[in-house]
Amino acid sequence: MLKILITLIIISLLGYLGKNYLFKEEDKEVISKFVYNFSLPALVFYSIYTNPPQISSFKVAITEWIISFIVGTLSIFLGFILKLSRETIGSLFLVSIGGNVTFMGYPIMEKLFGNQGLTLAILYDQLGMIVFVYTIGILVISLLVKPEKSTNRRFLGIERILINPPLWALIAGFLFQKINIPDFLLESFSILGRATTPLMMFLLGLSLSKPYKDNKSIMGVSVGVLLKLILFPLFALITAKLLNLSDIPLKVTVLESAMPSMLTALVLSLQFNLDYVFTSQVITYSTLLSLITLNLWIGVIK
Repeated sequence: MLKILITLIIISLLGYLGKNYLFKEEDKEVISKFVYNFSLPALVFYSIYTNPPQISSFKVAITEWIISFIVGTLSIFLGFILKLSRETIGSLFLVSIGGNVTFMGYPIMEKLFGNQGLTLAILYDQLGMIVFVYTIGILVISLLVKPEKSTNRRFLGIERILINPPLWALIAGFLFQKINIPDFLLESFSILGRATTPLMMFLLGLSLSKPYKDNKSIMGVSVGVLLKLILFPLFALITAKLLNLSDIPLKVTVLESAMPSMLTALVLSLQFNLDYVFTSQVITYSTLLSLITLNLWIGVIK
């Protein structure tokens, strides 16, 4: 786990250094568009196609949906209580419900629980978090941000769901299950998908900025970190037990829920004109603090 976190920090640091010497402000948008429209959909499709979910473990995904709804609702409520902007509330919503369950979650689950842990992590991610974020999540943030002139806000949310590339990649992954895709094409998706994580790391570094100085914004970042690292896994533990999950499925569900905020939240923040500075700071702080909190949650579920 420590090696994974160090890798995250190093790549992000390179992006931060590049921001000051090599890249312009508009370069973030170019990288963001590439990830959102090409590499991320390739990763989603390849993961679903090569690792079809098992119905017997569906409760893991159900738990993720329930907790995302609870914590997501709580994040919006707290955002309005703190009088944050609608763009910042949208970012708070994203960083609270979405975790880095792929790059950090997969290797940690495999190391702790073997192949069964990895399979359950994929179910949690692909059938749970991804589906929620790219349906309910996209709709919520579309309703929060200001739409273009003469555009109905509700229609805008539906439209953005329909043109969301990762969602269609997810659907395609299920639809093509019984079709034998040529190896060279599947390998192309694999190579393109593997570019997603380092590009997201680099994009995070490009988007880093100095911490907020006003108390209201500092409180917002703190709330985001607290929701993701403490309350989300706590609610997951309670819900998983209510759904009679036990042993490895319970442990994987809790630990995946305890992962820091997802890097994809930064891409979505840029795509949907949210507060990407706020997003990058919650991602950064939650990633650093997760080294402590993940070890605490490992102790809780033993």
